Amino acid sequence: MIVHLLESTLLLALAILIAQLPRMAARTRYAIVFAALMKFAIPSVIVPRMLAFCGVDLAGMTRGTIAIEALAPLSATTLPVSNASTWPAAALAIWAAVATALFVRSLSRGRKAVRALRTDARIASDGDLANLHRAQARAGVTRSVRLIRSPPAITPSTAGVLHPVIVIPSRSELADDELETILTHECAHIARHDNLLNIIESIAGSALWFHPLVWIARRILDSAREEACDAVVVSSGNANVYITALGKVCGASIAPGIAGISCIVSNTIRERMEAIMSFGTRRTFPHRMITAGVIVFLAAVTIGSGVARALPSTQDNAGPYKIDVTASRIDSLFDFFVIIRNRADDKIVNSSRMRSHPEEWATASLCEGCAYKERGAGSDPDGGHQVVIRAKGHEDGTAIVEIVVDGAAPVIRMIVPKPAHAVRKIEATSDENISIDLKDADIRDVLRTFSKLTNIEIIVDDDVSGRVTQELHEVPWTEAFERLMRMENLRYDRTGNTIYVHRK
Repeated sequence: MIVHLLESTLLLALAILIAQLPRMAARTRYAIVFAALMKFAIPSVIVPRMLAFCGVDLAGMTRGTIAIEALAPLSATTLPVSNASTWPAAALAIWAAVATALFVRSLSRGRKAVRALRTDARIASDGDLANLHRAQARAGVTRSVRLIRSPPAITPSTAGVLHPVIVIPSRSELADDELETILTHECAHIARHDNLLNIIESIAGSALWFHPLVWIARRILDSAREEACDAVVVSSGNANVYITALGKVCGASIAPGIAGISCIVSNTIRERMEAIMSFGTRRTFPHRMITAGVIVFLAAVTIGSGVARALPSTQDNAGPYKIDVTASRIDSLFDFFVIIRNRADDKIVNSSRMRSHPEEWATASLCEGCAYKERGAGSDPDGGHQVVIRAKGHEDGTAIVEIVVDGAAPVIRMIVPKPAHAVRKIEATSDENISIDLKDADIRDVLRTFSKLTNIEIIVDDDVSGRVTQELHEVPWTEAFERLMRMENLRYDRTGNTIYVHRK
């Protein structure tokens, strides 16, 4: 969650800076900031899950080994129960209470305002409806729109999402052409679906009430929304007539922002009038190209971040080489394919293909500049670094691959799974003691293994990741679990039969 908030905050800050460019049109500024605000609702952690749903399992590309030996599922009673801290729950409760209160207040204000506007309202005259029809044509609105005059109304506004209603004051000093420009502004709100977007903004603002950049973004959105509608009016009519109309309606008090209601008078009216007077004197960036580019960029960051966090580490310790291994099962045989690359220039040094029956080791020796040969078929190859590959498949479809460079201890020991996710080796030792052999293993896979062994549900935070190398023999499983927590700088809370694992 913290990583997602940080990532979204940086993107929102970037969007706010881009929106300040002088040649940025109001509707483009609105689209950029709104898209960045919506990024908070799309965490990158969902990307691996979506890919997994489509059949792409990024976690299955693991290169580590998890070997845990135990006789049977271990009991959960021996793990010490720690009292979970109350601070996270208290902070969550405070956040939820404030967010709910803000959103409920916004909705209640909106409903109260709508009821007030419709009090003693009457249908507009034929002349008003004629102005409305011309305004709809100018704004490109084809849907049905109601127009009413209301005594409580102070300034023109638009209410409703599915069935929009334009409300104008009962007493108005606007001439027909002036009223038409005001109605064009309100129709532009309808064409842009601003009331619906305003409700979405209100939800986001309520949920992120603690975030100062979100408050800044909402002020930018309020200003850009009105300026975008002003641009529609000016581009389709006389700017001087519109300025005169705005001056008349601004004689009333400035209306507060209410979710689901668009009001022509805002606290940025001075800036809007200046923008209206300069409209057409400066070239703006192409709206569609900039908006599409920003959306593609946000999507790329979200997908890239999700994939990067889900992919296992590819680092190994194979000296001067990078070694890639794939394994597949063909009928009753296992087929292993090994490629050795020079770490310096990434060129292929050698490759090997081996086959073996289940539970039988296949071994090959390779070196730089010479073909591989099966061990026992002759003398060891000369020259370069010697690499020995040992591979064995199991009846359950899993396989183990070990790679040794220059006679050293195995530096890579993989479990090539079937299906494509890390596989755990579980064998007998004693009732409550286990032996673990972790070599560059994914910490989340290790914790899933402990969950299966103990029948305890282990829930891991999204920001917990990393690779583990550890070897323990004949130790109580609770001790092994505690050591793993300390080594990876993790903490855990246990509630009932559930363990929650967090970063310290």
